[in-house]
Amino acid sequence: MRILIALVAGLIAAPVAAQTPATIDPGMTLAQVVAKLGEPLSARTYQGHTYLLYKNGCERKCGMNDLVVLDSDKVIDAVFRSHARQYSGTSSSPRMIPAADAKRGAGPSLKTPATPAKKPEATQPSA
Repeated sequence: MRILIALVAGLIAAPVAAQTPATIDPGMTLAQVVAKLGEPLSARTYQGHTYLLYKNGCERKCGMNDLVVLDSDKVIDAVFRSHARQYSGTSSSPRMIPAADAKRGAGPSLKTPATPAKKPEATQPSA
C-alpha cells in the first residue's frame, strides 16, 4: 500500500515540477546554468563571450534555439522562447509578436523609422 501511495504521489508531483520554469539569473556561472538547464545543444566562444544554445521545441516556428550568453563565466543575457525557461534579467531580445502581425509587417521592429526633420540653416546677422 505504501508503494502505491508513493507511486501516485510521484505521478502527481511530476507534472507540477515540469510546469515550473527553470530561471536563469544574471551573474550565474556556466556550471550553474548547466546544473539548471542541462548540457547545451551547442556551445561557442567568441571574443571572451560564451554562447550556449538549447533546443526549445519551436525552432522552426520561432526561428531560433534558446540562447544564454556569458561574459567571463557570468550570465549577461538570455533569450528564451521555451515556456519551460525564463530569464530574470532584462533580455536583449524584443518581445515576440504574433505570426499574423509579423506576416503583415506590424511588429514594432519592422516599422520604417521616421525621417528626421531638417534643421533650419543658420543665418548670418546683417551688418
